[in-house]
Amino acid sequence: MPLLDLIRPALRKFRDDDSANPTVEFVILIPVVMWIVFSVLESGWLLTQQTMLNRGINMAVRDLRIGIDPNPTHDSVKTDICRYATILRDCDSALQLELVENTSPISSATARCIDRASEIEPVVDWAPNPGPPVIMVLRACFVVDPLIPGAGLGALLPKDSTGGYNLVSYSAFLNEPS
Repeated sequence: MPLLDLIRPALRKFRDDDSANPTVEFVILIPVVMWIVFSVLESGWLLTQQTMLNRGINMAVRDLRIGIDPNPTHDSVKTDICRYATILRDCDSALQLELVENTSPISSATARCIDRASEIEPVVDWAPNPGPPVIMVLRACFVVDPLIPGAGLGALLPKDSTGGYNLVSYSAFLNEPS
Protein backbone atom coordinates (compact mmCIF):
# COMPACT_ATOMS: atom_id res chain seq x y z
CA MET A 1 0.00 0.00 0.00
CA PRO A 2 1.53 3.30 -1.05
CA LEU A 3 2.20 6.02 1.53
CA LEU A 4 -0.20 8.43 -0.19
CA ASP A 5 -3.11 6.02 0.30
CA LEU A 6 -2.33 5.94 4.03
CA ILE A 7 -2.18 9.73 4.34
CA ARG A 8 -5.16 10.51 2.06
CA PRO A 9 -7.91 9.93 4.70
CA ALA A 10 -6.08 12.16 7.20
CA LEU A 11 -5.62 14.92 4.61
CA ARG A 12 -9.30 14.70 3.63
CA LYS A 13 -10.34 14.95 7.28
CA PHE A 14 -8.00 17.96 7.79
CA ARG A 15 -9.37 19.67 4.65
CA ASP A 16 -13.00 19.21 5.65
CA ASP A 17 -12.52 20.33 9.28
CA ASP A 18 -13.63 23.98 9.74
CA SER A 19 -13.41 24.18 13.54
CA ALA A 20 -10.33 26.51 13.40
CA ASN A 21 -11.88 28.96 10.96
CA PRO A 22 -12.43 31.79 13.53
CA THR A 23 -8.87 31.37 14.79
CA VAL A 24 -7.44 32.07 11.35
CA GLU A 25 -9.54 35.23 11.01
CA PHE A 26 -8.48 36.33 14.49
CA VAL A 27 -4.79 35.80 13.75
CA ILE A 28 -5.09 37.78 10.52
CA LEU A 29 -7.12 40.70 11.94
CA ILE A 30 -5.76 41.21 15.47
CA PRO A 31 -2.48 42.88 14.36
CA VAL A 32 -4.43 45.41 12.27
CA VAL A 33 -6.87 46.12 15.09
CA MET A 34 -4.07 46.49 17.66
CA TRP A 35 -2.13 48.82 15.33
CA ILE A 36 -5.21 51.03 15.03
CA VAL A 37 -5.77 51.03 18.82
CA PHE A 38 -2.12 51.92 19.56
CA SER A 39 -2.16 54.63 16.87
CA VAL A 40 -5.29 56.21 18.34
CA LEU A 41 -3.77 56.22 21.82
CA GLU A 42 -0.48 57.71 20.59
CA SER A 43 -2.06 60.38 18.40
CA GLY A 44 -4.49 61.35 21.16
CA TRP A 45 -1.67 61.77 23.68
CA LEU A 46 0.46 63.77 21.22
CA LEU A 47 -2.49 66.00 20.31
CA THR A 48 -3.22 66.62 23.99
CA GLN A 49 0.39 67.61 24.66
CA GLN A 50 0.52 69.83 21.55
CA THR A 51 -2.71 71.54 22.62
CA MET A 52 -1.35 72.16 26.12
CA LEU A 53 1.93 73.52 24.71
CA ASN A 54 -0.07 75.88 22.48
CA ARG A 55 -2.16 76.94 25.48
CA GLY A 56 0.93 77.50 27.61
CA ILE A 57 2.70 79.65 25.05
CA ASN A 58 -0.45 81.67 24.25
CA MET A 59 -1.15 82.37 27.93
CA ALA A 60 2.49 83.33 28.59
CA VAL A 61 2.49 85.69 25.59
CA ARG A 62 -0.80 87.14 26.82
CA ASP A 63 0.92 87.90 30.12
CA LEU A 64 3.74 89.59 28.17
CA ARG A 65 1.31 91.71 26.15
CA ILE A 66 -0.67 92.99 29.12
CA GLY A 67 2.49 93.56 31.17
CA ILE A 68 1.94 91.28 34.16
CA ASP A 69 5.72 90.91 34.52
CA PRO A 70 7.37 94.31 33.99
CA ASN A 71 10.82 92.77 33.34
CA PRO A 72 10.30 89.44 31.62
CA THR A 73 13.26 87.11 31.29
CA HIS A 74 13.78 83.86 29.44
CA ASP A 75 13.41 81.88 32.67
CA SER A 76 10.25 83.69 33.81
CA VAL A 77 8.51 83.14 30.44
CA LYS A 78 9.60 79.49 30.43
CA THR A 79 8.22 79.08 33.95
CA ASP A 80 4.94 80.68 32.88
CA ILE A 81 4.60 78.34 29.88
CA CYS A 82 5.26 75.30 32.07
CA ARG A 83 2.76 76.55 34.68
CA TYR A 84 0.01 77.03 32.09
CA ALA A 85 0.75 73.77 30.24
CA THR A 86 0.18 71.61 33.27
CA ILE A 87 0.46 68.11 31.76
CA LEU A 88 3.88 68.49 30.12
CA ARG A 89 6.28 66.22 32.00
CA ASP A 90 9.75 67.54 32.84
CA CYS A 91 8.83 70.83 31.22
CA ASP A 92 11.76 72.86 32.57
CA SER A 93 14.38 70.64 30.96
CA ALA A 94 12.51 69.56 27.79
CA LEU A 95 11.27 73.01 26.69
CA GLN A 96 13.40 75.24 24.47
CA LEU A 97 12.43 78.87 23.81
CA GLU A 98 13.63 81.27 21.16
CA LEU A 99 12.56 84.89 20.77
CA VAL A 100 13.26 86.51 17.39
CA GLU A 101 12.08 89.49 15.39
CA ASN A 102 9.63 88.58 12.66
CA THR A 103 11.87 89.47 9.74
CA SER A 104 11.32 86.33 7.70
CA PRO A 105 8.60 83.73 7.23
CA ILE A 106 8.24 81.30 10.12
CA SER A 107 9.54 77.82 9.42
CA SER A 108 9.50 74.86 11.80
CA ALA A 109 12.87 73.84 10.36
CA THR A 110 14.50 76.85 12.03
CA ALA A 111 13.09 76.12 15.49
CA ARG A 112 15.81 74.87 17.81
CA CYS A 113 15.04 71.87 19.96
CA ILE A 114 16.89 70.37 22.87
CA ASP A 115 19.22 67.49 22.12
CA ARG A 116 18.68 65.17 25.08
CA ALA A 117 21.55 62.93 23.97
CA SER A 118 24.15 65.43 25.21
CA GLU A 119 24.46 68.17 27.77
CA ILE A 120 24.24 71.48 25.92
CA GLU A 121 23.69 75.08 26.79
CA PRO A 122 20.62 76.26 24.86
CA VAL A 123 21.19 79.05 22.37
CA VAL A 124 18.56 81.64 23.13
CA ASP A 125 18.09 85.08 21.70
CA TRP A 126 16.29 87.06 24.39
CA ALA A 127 16.66 90.78 23.98
CA PRO A 128 13.63 93.01 24.42
CA ASN A 129 13.88 95.80 21.89
CA PRO A 130 14.21 99.34 23.31
CA GLY A 131 13.69 100.86 19.82
CA PRO A 132 10.58 101.20 17.66
CA PRO A 133 7.72 98.69 17.95
CA VAL A 134 8.50 95.39 16.31
CA ILE A 135 6.63 92.10 16.03
CA MET A 136 8.39 89.41 18.02
CA VAL A 137 7.89 85.67 17.47
CA LEU A 138 8.26 83.31 20.39
CA ARG A 139 9.06 79.76 19.29
CA ALA A 140 8.77 76.87 21.70
CA CYS A 141 10.00 73.35 21.07
CA PHE A 142 9.11 70.61 23.53
CA VAL A 143 10.57 67.10 23.39
CA VAL A 144 8.16 64.32 24.40
CA ASP A 145 8.61 60.58 24.65
CA PRO A 146 6.21 58.31 22.77
CA LEU A 147 3.50 56.64 24.84
CA ILE A 148 3.91 53.29 23.04
CA PRO A 149 7.33 53.56 21.32
CA GLY A 150 7.38 50.52 19.07
CA ALA A 151 3.73 50.14 18.12
CA GLY A 152 1.29 51.90 15.83
CA LEU A 153 1.91 55.55 15.10
CA GLY A 154 4.67 55.63 17.74
CA ALA A 155 6.85 53.50 15.48
CA LEU A 156 6.27 55.64 12.38
CA LEU A 157 6.72 59.26 13.52
CA PRO A 158 10.16 60.86 13.15
CA LYS A 159 12.12 60.92 16.40
CA ASP A 160 15.37 62.46 17.58
CA SER A 161 18.43 60.45 18.64
CA THR A 162 16.93 59.79 22.09
CA GLY A 163 13.59 58.55 20.75
CA GLY A 164 11.55 61.70 21.48
CA TYR A 165 9.21 63.73 19.28
CA ASN A 166 9.61 67.47 18.80
CA LEU A 167 6.42 69.47 19.33
CA VAL A 168 6.80 73.03 18.02
CA SER A 169 4.53 75.98 18.80
CA TYR A 170 4.66 79.67 17.88
CA SER A 171 3.14 82.86 19.15
CA ALA A 172 3.71 86.49 18.28
CA PHE A 173 3.35 89.82 20.03
CA LEU A 174 4.16 93.47 19.44
CA ASN A 175 7.17 94.60 21.44
CA GLU A 176 6.67 98.26 22.15
CA PRO A 177 9.32 100.46 23.77
CA SER A 178 8.61 101.54 27.31
